[in-house]
Amino acid sequence: MKTLVIDPNPESRDALRRALQAAGAQVRGVGSVAEGRKHLAELLPDVVVAALDSPGDGLAFLEEAIAEDPRRCAFALVEGDALEKGVEAMARGARDFLWRPVSQARIEMLLARLAQGREREARAEELRIDLANKELASSLAGSSARWNQALAAIRHEAALDAPVLLTGEPGTEKEAAARALHRLSRRGAEPFRAAPQARDLASVLDSAGTLFVPAVELAPSAAQEHLLSELENPRAPRLVVASDEEPHEAVAAGRLLAPLFQALRDHVVHLPPLRERGADVELLAVRLLAEIDPSLLFDAEAMDALSSHDWPGNRRELEDVVRRASQLADRFAIGPTVVLSVLGGPAATRRPRRRKPPVVRVPVGASLADVERRLIQKTLEFVRGNKPKAAQLLKLSLKTIYNKIKEYGLEH
Repeated sequence: MKTLVIDPNPESRDALRRALQAAGAQVRGVGSVAEGRKHLAELLPDVVVAALDSPGDGLAFLEEAIAEDPRRCAFALVEGDALEKGVEAMARGARDFLWRPVSQARIEMLLARLAQGREREARAEELRIDLANKELASSLAGSSARWNQALAAIRHEAALDAPVLLTGEPGTEKEAAARALHRLSRRGAEPFRAAPQARDLASVLDSAGTLFVPAVELAPSAAQEHLLSELENPRAPRLVVASDEEPHEAVAAGRLLAPLFQALRDHVVHLPPLRERGADVELLAVRLLAEIDPSLLFDAEAMDALSSHDWPGNRRELEDVVRRASQLADRFAIGPTVVLSVLGGPAATRRPRRRKPPVVRVPVGASLADVERRLIQKTLEFVRGNKPKAAQLLKLSLKTIYNKIKEYGLEH
Protein backbone atom coordinates (compact mmCIF):
# COMPACT_ATOMS: atom_id res chain seq x y z
CA MET A 1 0.00 0.00 0.00
CA LYS A 2 1.74 3.18 -1.21
CA THR A 3 1.70 5.87 1.50
CA LEU A 4 2.80 9.52 1.40
CA VAL A 5 3.61 11.22 4.72
CA ILE A 6 3.92 15.00 5.16
CA ASP A 7 5.30 15.98 8.56
CA PRO A 8 7.62 18.94 9.26
CA ASN A 9 8.90 17.26 12.46
CA PRO A 10 11.82 14.99 11.40
CA GLU A 11 11.65 12.76 14.48
CA SER A 12 7.89 12.35 14.22
CA ARG A 13 8.13 11.76 10.45
CA ASP A 14 10.79 9.08 10.92
CA ALA A 15 8.79 7.35 13.67
CA LEU A 16 5.67 7.43 11.52
CA ARG A 17 7.58 6.02 8.54
CA ARG A 18 8.95 3.11 10.59
CA ALA A 19 5.54 2.36 12.11
CA LEU A 20 3.83 2.35 8.73
CA GLN A 21 6.53 0.16 7.18
CA ALA A 22 6.18 -2.29 10.06
CA ALA A 23 2.47 -2.48 9.24
CA GLY A 24 3.31 -3.40 5.63
CA ALA A 25 3.10 -0.01 3.87
CA GLN A 26 5.48 1.37 1.25
CA VAL A 27 6.26 4.85 2.61
CA ARG A 28 7.66 8.12 1.29
CA GLY A 29 8.06 11.00 3.76
CA VAL A 30 8.50 14.74 3.11
CA GLY A 31 8.47 17.86 5.29
CA SER A 32 6.16 20.32 3.48
CA VAL A 33 3.00 20.55 1.40
CA ALA A 34 4.99 21.88 -1.58
CA GLU A 35 7.13 18.72 -1.56
CA GLY A 36 4.03 16.63 -0.98
CA ARG A 37 2.35 17.95 -4.12
CA LYS A 38 5.34 16.88 -6.23
CA HIS A 39 5.37 13.38 -4.77
CA LEU A 40 1.57 13.06 -4.98
CA ALA A 41 1.68 13.24 -8.79
CA GLU A 42 4.70 10.92 -9.01
CA LEU A 43 3.81 8.27 -6.40
CA LEU A 44 0.01 8.20 -6.80
CA PRO A 45 -0.33 6.96 -3.21
CA ASP A 46 -3.23 4.89 -1.86
CA VAL A 47 -2.88 6.58 1.55
CA VAL A 48 -1.90 10.15 2.47
CA VAL A 49 -0.96 11.23 6.00
CA ALA A 50 -0.52 14.99 6.46
CA ALA A 51 0.32 16.91 9.60
CA LEU A 52 -2.08 19.83 9.93
CA ASP A 53 0.80 22.07 11.05
CA SER A 54 2.76 21.39 7.83
CA PRO A 55 4.02 24.49 5.98
CA GLY A 56 1.55 25.24 3.19
CA ASP A 57 -1.71 24.12 4.95
CA GLY A 58 -1.84 20.38 5.58
CA LEU A 59 -5.64 20.30 5.75
CA ALA A 60 -5.98 21.90 2.31
CA PHE A 61 -3.52 19.32 0.96
CA LEU A 62 -5.64 16.46 2.33
CA GLU A 63 -8.71 17.92 0.61
CA GLU A 64 -6.79 18.22 -2.68
CA ALA A 65 -5.54 14.63 -2.43
CA ILE A 66 -9.08 13.32 -1.87
CA ALA A 67 -10.55 15.45 -4.67
CA GLU A 68 -7.94 14.08 -7.10
CA ASP A 69 -8.87 10.48 -6.25
CA PRO A 70 -11.99 9.91 -4.10
CA ARG A 71 -10.85 6.34 -3.34
CA ARG A 72 -7.66 7.63 -1.73
CA CYS A 73 -7.55 7.32 2.07
CA ALA A 74 -6.45 10.45 3.94
CA PHE A 75 -5.36 10.65 7.59
CA ALA A 76 -4.69 13.85 9.51
CA LEU A 77 -1.75 14.06 11.94
CA VAL A 78 -2.19 16.32 15.00
CA GLU A 79 -0.56 17.00 18.34
CA GLY A 80 -1.78 14.83 21.21
CA ASP A 81 -3.36 17.82 22.92
CA ALA A 82 -5.21 19.00 19.78
CA LEU A 83 -7.43 16.04 18.95
CA GLU A 84 -10.32 18.37 18.12
CA LYS A 85 -8.37 19.41 15.02
CA GLY A 86 -8.34 15.78 13.91
CA VAL A 87 -12.12 15.64 14.32
CA GLU A 88 -12.41 18.79 12.21
CA ALA A 89 -10.25 17.18 9.50
CA MET A 90 -12.61 14.18 9.43
CA ALA A 91 -15.51 16.59 8.90
CA ARG A 92 -13.58 17.91 5.87
CA GLY A 93 -13.08 14.47 4.30
CA ALA A 94 -10.23 12.73 6.19
CA ARG A 95 -10.86 9.05 6.96
CA ASP A 96 -9.44 9.34 10.49
CA PHE A 97 -6.54 10.94 12.38
CA LEU A 98 -3.30 10.08 14.18
CA TRP A 99 -1.55 12.03 16.91
CA ARG A 100 2.00 12.63 18.06
CA PRO A 101 3.72 10.66 19.44
CA VAL A 102 2.61 8.00 16.96
CA SER A 103 1.09 4.79 18.24
CA GLN A 104 2.05 1.58 16.45
CA ALA A 105 -1.13 -0.10 17.66
CA ARG A 106 -3.35 2.67 16.28
CA ILE A 107 -1.58 2.65 12.92
CA GLU A 108 -2.00 -1.12 12.61
CA MET A 109 -5.66 -0.82 13.58
CA LEU A 110 -6.36 1.91 11.00
CA LEU A 111 -4.54 0.09 8.18
CA ALA A 112 -6.28 -3.22 9.02
CA ARG A 113 -9.64 -1.42 8.97
CA LEU A 114 -8.70 0.14 5.65
CA ALA A 115 -7.73 -3.24 4.17
CA GLN A 116 -11.03 -4.77 5.30
CA GLY A 117 -12.94 -1.87 3.76
CA ARG A 118 -11.07 -2.28 0.47
CA GLU A 119 -11.88 -5.99 0.45
CA ARG A 120 -15.58 -5.25 0.95
CA GLU A 121 -15.44 -2.64 -1.80
CA ALA A 122 -13.79 -5.15 -4.15
CA ARG A 123 -16.54 -7.72 -3.52
CA ALA A 124 -19.23 -5.09 -4.01
CA GLU A 125 -17.57 -3.94 -7.24
CA GLU A 126 -17.43 -7.51 -8.51
CA LEU A 127 -21.16 -7.91 -7.86
CA ARG A 128 -21.88 -4.55 -9.51
CA ILE A 129 -19.96 -5.49 -12.67
CA ASP A 130 -21.75 -8.85 -12.81
CA LEU A 131 -25.10 -7.05 -12.63
CA ALA A 132 -23.96 -4.53 -15.26
CA ASN A 133 -23.07 -7.37 -17.64
CA LYS A 134 -26.55 -8.85 -17.18
CA GLU A 135 -28.07 -5.41 -17.82
CA LEU A 136 -25.93 -5.11 -20.97
CA ALA A 137 -27.32 -8.39 -22.32
CA SER A 138 -30.85 -7.22 -21.55
CA SER A 139 -30.73 -3.60 -22.72
CA LEU A 140 -28.67 -4.31 -25.86
CA ALA A 141 -30.11 -7.68 -26.85
CA GLY A 142 -28.77 -9.45 -29.91
CA SER A 143 -26.67 -12.44 -30.93
CA SER A 144 -25.44 -11.66 -34.45
CA ALA A 145 -21.70 -11.56 -35.13
CA ARG A 146 -21.76 -7.82 -35.88
CA TRP A 147 -23.66 -7.06 -32.68
CA ASN A 148 -21.38 -9.25 -30.54
CA GLN A 149 -18.40 -7.34 -31.92
CA ALA A 150 -20.04 -4.07 -30.82
CA LEU A 151 -20.75 -5.45 -27.33
CA ALA A 152 -17.16 -6.65 -27.01
CA ALA A 153 -15.96 -3.15 -27.95
CA ILE A 154 -18.25 -1.62 -25.30
CA ARG A 155 -16.82 -3.94 -22.63
CA HIS A 156 -13.27 -3.14 -23.76
CA GLU A 157 -13.78 0.63 -23.63
CA ALA A 158 -15.63 0.40 -20.30
CA ALA A 159 -12.48 -0.94 -18.65
CA LEU A 160 -10.57 2.19 -19.69
CA ASP A 161 -11.26 5.72 -18.50
CA ALA A 162 -10.80 7.42 -21.84
CA PRO A 163 -13.47 9.43 -23.70
CA VAL A 164 -15.39 7.34 -26.24
CA LEU A 165 -16.99 8.09 -29.61
CA LEU A 166 -20.10 6.07 -30.47
CA THR A 167 -20.99 5.97 -34.16
CA GLY A 168 -23.97 4.57 -36.01
CA GLU A 169 -27.12 5.56 -37.84
CA PRO A 170 -29.98 7.22 -35.92
CA GLY A 171 -31.91 4.67 -33.88
CA THR A 172 -28.97 2.31 -33.27
CA GLU A 173 -29.25 2.49 -29.47
CA LYS A 174 -26.33 4.82 -28.83
CA GLU A 175 -27.69 6.17 -25.54
CA ALA A 176 -28.35 2.62 -24.29
CA ALA A 177 -24.78 1.74 -25.29
CA ALA A 178 -23.46 4.78 -23.42
CA ARG A 179 -25.39 3.77 -20.29
CA ALA A 180 -24.04 0.21 -20.52
CA LEU A 181 -20.50 1.49 -20.98
CA HIS A 182 -20.94 3.70 -17.91
CA ARG A 183 -22.37 0.91 -15.74
CA LEU A 184 -19.47 -1.40 -16.67
CA SER A 185 -16.83 1.25 -15.91
CA ARG A 186 -15.22 2.08 -12.57
CA ARG A 187 -17.49 5.16 -12.50
CA GLY A 188 -20.57 2.95 -12.71
CA ALA A 189 -21.78 3.81 -9.20
CA GLU A 190 -21.63 7.54 -10.03
CA PRO A 191 -24.32 9.47 -11.95
CA PHE A 192 -24.95 9.05 -15.68
CA ARG A 193 -26.15 12.19 -17.44
CA ALA A 194 -27.27 12.74 -21.01
CA ALA A 195 -26.86 16.28 -22.28
CA PRO A 196 -30.23 17.41 -23.70
CA GLN A 197 -28.33 19.09 -26.53
CA ALA A 198 -24.65 19.04 -27.38
CA ARG A 199 -24.72 22.85 -27.45
CA ASP A 200 -25.70 23.03 -23.75
CA LEU A 201 -22.70 21.55 -21.96
CA ALA A 202 -21.62 24.10 -19.37
CA SER A 203 -24.15 23.01 -16.75
CA VAL A 204 -23.15 19.34 -16.81
CA LEU A 205 -19.38 19.35 -17.40
CA ASP A 206 -18.63 19.98 -13.73
CA SER A 207 -20.38 16.78 -12.58
CA ALA A 208 -18.96 13.38 -11.67
CA GLY A 209 -19.67 10.09 -13.41
CA THR A 210 -20.29 9.94 -17.16
CA LEU A 211 -21.74 12.51 -19.56
CA PHE A 212 -23.36 11.35 -22.81
CA VAL A 213 -23.35 13.91 -25.64
CA PRO A 214 -25.66 12.91 -28.54
CA ALA A 215 -25.34 14.05 -32.17
CA VAL A 216 -22.15 16.01 -31.53
CA GLU A 217 -21.93 16.95 -35.23
CA LEU A 218 -25.03 19.15 -34.75
CA ALA A 219 -23.39 21.24 -32.03
CA PRO A 220 -21.94 24.66 -32.87
CA SER A 221 -18.17 24.86 -33.31
CA ALA A 222 -17.83 26.77 -30.02
CA ALA A 223 -19.53 23.95 -28.11
CA GLN A 224 -17.33 21.35 -29.82
CA GLU A 225 -14.22 23.37 -28.95
CA HIS A 226 -15.37 23.55 -25.33
CA LEU A 227 -15.90 19.81 -25.36
CA LEU A 228 -12.39 19.29 -26.75
CA SER A 229 -10.87 21.41 -23.98
CA GLU A 230 -12.70 19.37 -21.34
CA LEU A 231 -11.16 16.12 -22.55
CA GLU A 232 -7.98 17.13 -20.70
CA ASN A 233 -9.79 18.16 -17.52
CA PRO A 234 -9.22 15.46 -14.84
CA ARG A 235 -12.22 16.71 -12.84
CA ALA A 236 -14.68 16.56 -15.74
CA PRO A 237 -16.98 13.56 -16.11
CA ARG A 238 -16.02 10.81 -18.51
CA LEU A 239 -17.31 11.86 -21.92
CA VAL A 240 -19.15 9.48 -24.25
CA VAL A 241 -19.81 11.36 -27.48
CA ALA A 242 -22.13 10.11 -30.23
CA SER A 243 -22.36 10.90 -33.93
CA ASP A 244 -25.22 9.91 -36.23
CA GLU A 245 -22.94 10.49 -39.23
CA GLU A 246 -19.85 8.64 -40.38
CA PRO A 247 -17.16 10.77 -38.61
CA HIS A 248 -14.87 11.16 -41.64
CA GLU A 249 -17.80 12.43 -43.69
CA ALA A 250 -18.90 14.82 -40.90
CA VAL A 251 -15.34 16.19 -40.68
CA ALA A 252 -15.10 16.58 -44.46
CA ALA A 253 -18.43 18.46 -44.47
CA GLY A 254 -17.26 20.77 -41.68
CA ARG A 255 -19.87 19.59 -39.17
CA LEU A 256 -17.43 17.81 -36.85
CA LEU A 257 -14.22 19.50 -35.69
CA ALA A 258 -11.23 17.58 -36.98
CA PRO A 259 -9.23 18.02 -33.71
CA LEU A 260 -12.16 16.66 -31.69
CA PHE A 261 -12.38 13.58 -33.93
CA GLN A 262 -8.60 13.13 -33.74
CA ALA A 263 -8.81 13.18 -29.93
CA LEU A 264 -11.53 10.49 -29.96
CA ARG A 265 -10.53 8.28 -32.88
CA ASP A 266 -8.59 5.72 -30.81
CA HIS A 267 -11.71 4.91 -28.78
CA VAL A 268 -14.51 4.44 -31.31
CA VAL A 269 -17.38 1.96 -30.92
CA HIS A 270 -19.51 1.47 -34.02
CA LEU A 271 -23.09 0.23 -33.60
CA PRO A 272 -24.21 -1.56 -36.80
CA PRO A 273 -27.63 -0.84 -38.34
CA LEU A 274 -30.43 -3.34 -37.80
CA ARG A 275 -30.43 -4.44 -41.46
CA GLU A 276 -26.89 -5.84 -40.95
CA ARG A 277 -27.78 -7.84 -37.84
CA GLY A 278 -29.53 -10.79 -39.49
CA ALA A 279 -31.65 -12.86 -37.09
CA ASP A 280 -31.49 -10.10 -34.44
CA VAL A 281 -34.59 -8.59 -36.10
CA GLU A 282 -36.63 -11.66 -35.17
CA LEU A 283 -35.11 -11.88 -31.70
CA LEU A 284 -35.85 -8.23 -30.93
CA ALA A 285 -39.36 -8.36 -32.43
CA VAL A 286 -40.28 -11.34 -30.23
CA ARG A 287 -38.84 -9.66 -27.10
CA LEU A 288 -40.59 -6.37 -27.78
CA LEU A 289 -43.93 -8.05 -28.43
CA ALA A 290 -43.61 -10.07 -25.20
CA GLU A 291 -43.09 -6.80 -23.28
CA ILE A 292 -46.11 -5.14 -24.93
CA ASP A 293 -48.54 -8.08 -24.90
CA PRO A 294 -47.34 -11.56 -23.83
CA SER A 295 -50.51 -13.14 -25.24
CA LEU A 296 -49.57 -12.24 -28.84
CA LEU A 297 -47.09 -13.73 -31.28
CA PHE A 298 -45.98 -13.23 -34.88
CA ASP A 299 -46.79 -16.00 -37.37
CA ALA A 300 -44.07 -17.22 -39.74
CA GLU A 301 -45.12 -15.03 -42.69
CA ALA A 302 -45.27 -11.94 -40.50
CA MET A 303 -41.77 -12.69 -39.27
CA ASP A 304 -40.58 -13.07 -42.87
CA ALA A 305 -42.03 -9.63 -43.64
CA LEU A 306 -40.19 -8.14 -40.66
CA SER A 307 -36.91 -9.84 -41.64
CA SER A 308 -37.07 -8.61 -45.24
CA HIS A 309 -37.65 -4.96 -44.27
CA ASP A 310 -34.72 -2.50 -44.57
CA TRP A 311 -35.28 -0.80 -41.18
CA PRO A 312 -33.97 2.68 -42.05
CA GLY A 313 -35.08 3.79 -38.56
CA ASN A 314 -33.30 0.82 -36.92
CA ARG A 315 -34.32 -0.30 -33.39
CA ARG A 316 -36.49 2.79 -32.91
CA GLU A 317 -38.52 1.96 -36.03
CA LEU A 318 -38.85 -1.70 -35.04
CA GLU A 319 -40.26 -0.72 -31.62
CA ASP A 320 -42.85 1.50 -33.31
CA VAL A 321 -43.83 -1.19 -35.82
CA VAL A 322 -44.25 -3.87 -33.12
CA ARG A 323 -46.33 -1.51 -30.97
CA ARG A 324 -48.65 -0.56 -33.85
CA ALA A 325 -48.95 -4.15 -35.06
CA SER A 326 -49.97 -5.28 -31.56
CA GLN A 327 -52.77 -2.72 -31.58
CA LEU A 328 -54.11 -4.07 -34.90
CA ALA A 329 -53.72 -7.75 -34.01
CA ASP A 330 -56.67 -10.12 -34.35
CA ARG A 331 -56.91 -12.78 -31.65
CA PHE A 332 -53.56 -14.27 -30.70
CA ALA A 333 -51.38 -14.05 -33.81
CA ILE A 334 -50.06 -11.14 -35.84
CA GLY A 335 -50.10 -12.05 -39.53
CA PRO A 336 -48.29 -10.63 -42.56
CA THR A 337 -51.21 -8.39 -43.56
CA VAL A 338 -50.99 -6.47 -40.30
CA VAL A 339 -47.20 -6.18 -40.48
CA LEU A 340 -47.20 -5.04 -44.12
CA SER A 341 -49.93 -2.48 -43.45
CA VAL A 342 -47.88 -1.03 -40.61
CA LEU A 343 -44.76 -1.03 -42.76
CA GLY A 344 -46.56 0.80 -45.56
CA GLY A 345 -48.62 -1.64 -47.61
CA PRO A 346 -48.23 -4.97 -49.44
CA ALA A 347 -44.74 -5.73 -50.68
CA ALA A 348 -45.95 -5.78 -54.31
CA THR A 349 -47.23 -2.22 -54.13
CA ARG A 350 -44.31 -0.74 -52.27
CA ARG A 351 -41.78 1.05 -54.42
CA PRO A 352 -38.34 -0.32 -53.65
CA ARG A 353 -35.96 2.21 -52.22
CA ARG A 354 -32.90 2.86 -54.33
CA ARG A 355 -29.91 2.91 -52.10
CA LYS A 356 -27.05 5.19 -53.04
CA PRO A 357 -23.64 3.56 -52.80
CA PRO A 358 -21.77 4.97 -49.79
CA VAL A 359 -18.80 7.24 -50.38
CA VAL A 360 -15.56 6.11 -48.75
CA ARG A 361 -13.44 9.08 -47.70
CA VAL A 362 -9.87 8.34 -46.71
CA PRO A 363 -7.73 10.73 -44.65
CA VAL A 364 -4.27 11.57 -45.92
CA GLY A 365 -1.74 9.36 -44.18
CA ALA A 366 -3.96 6.26 -43.97
CA SER A 367 -2.20 3.02 -44.84
CA LEU A 368 -3.11 1.12 -47.99
CA ALA A 369 -4.27 -1.78 -45.83
CA ASP A 370 -6.64 0.54 -43.94
CA VAL A 371 -7.97 1.96 -47.23
CA GLU A 372 -8.59 -1.56 -48.55
CA ARG A 373 -10.27 -2.66 -45.31
CA ARG A 374 -12.61 0.37 -45.27
CA LEU A 375 -13.52 -0.08 -48.95
CA ILE A 376 -14.35 -3.77 -48.50
CA GLN A 377 -16.27 -3.10 -45.28
CA LYS A 378 -18.40 -0.35 -46.85
CA THR A 379 -19.08 -2.48 -49.92
CA LEU A 380 -20.21 -5.41 -47.75
CA GLU A 381 -22.48 -3.08 -45.78
CA PHE A 382 -23.98 -1.75 -49.03
CA VAL A 383 -24.75 -5.22 -50.38
CA ARG A 384 -25.90 -6.45 -46.92
CA GLY A 385 -23.22 -9.09 -46.65
CA ASN A 386 -23.76 -10.55 -50.15
CA LYS A 387 -20.19 -11.67 -50.85
CA PRO A 388 -20.62 -12.57 -54.57
CA LYS A 389 -22.18 -9.14 -55.16
CA ALA A 390 -19.33 -7.46 -53.24
CA ALA A 391 -16.78 -9.35 -55.34
CA GLN A 392 -18.57 -8.22 -58.52
CA LEU A 393 -18.61 -4.55 -57.46
CA LEU A 394 -14.96 -4.61 -56.36
CA LYS A 395 -13.91 -6.60 -59.45
CA LEU A 396 -12.28 -9.27 -57.30
CA SER A 397 -12.61 -13.05 -57.26
CA LEU A 398 -14.95 -14.56 -54.69
CA LYS A 399 -11.99 -16.42 -53.13
CA THR A 400 -10.13 -13.12 -52.70
CA ILE A 401 -13.17 -11.55 -51.01
CA TYR A 402 -13.38 -14.43 -48.53
CA ASN A 403 -9.64 -14.19 -47.81
CA LYS A 404 -9.82 -10.43 -47.27
CA ILE A 405 -12.86 -10.74 -44.98
CA LYS A 406 -10.95 -13.23 -42.85
CA GLU A 407 -7.76 -11.13 -42.91
CA TYR A 408 -9.53 -7.94 -41.76
CA GLY A 409 -12.03 -9.58 -39.40
CA LEU A 410 -15.04 -8.39 -41.41
CA GLU A 411 -17.32 -11.39 -40.89
CA HIS A 412 -20.97 -10.74 -41.83
